[in-house]
Amino acid sequence: MKDIIRTEDYREEMEAILENYGFGPANLEFTDVFPEEPLRASKCQKIAGKIYFKRLIGSAEKEAALTELRLFPGEVDELKDGWLFVKHTLLRHIYSIQHRWQPDHECAKWAFYHLKRV
Repeated sequence: MKDIIRTEDYREEMEAILENYGFGPANLEFTDVFPEEPLRASKCQKIAGKIYFKRLIGSAEKEAALTELRLFPGEVDELKDGWLFVKHTLLRHIYSIQHRWQPDHECAKWAFYHLKRV
């Protein structure tokens, strides 16, 4: 079970990051499943300002998320750590909500830049 990321274990850290960017605990929710997208680890609703994370992220969900980041091969290695994976994903969603017209790769690039600064 060491390959499982228990996202709720990072709730306090996630809420602190959200607060740093003008969001609150109400913007973060945890779910057991994304019914239409079983390999999805997280998602955000830009207009509502909501960020959803699966409670348990397995290796299949993590690999699917990392595949989306193939434009950043050097940085992806950092995300093998469970907390850094969650933190990058959260930052990416924050930027996506704040700058809703930006493409996904710009959100990911911003999140990599801020990963060590928050």
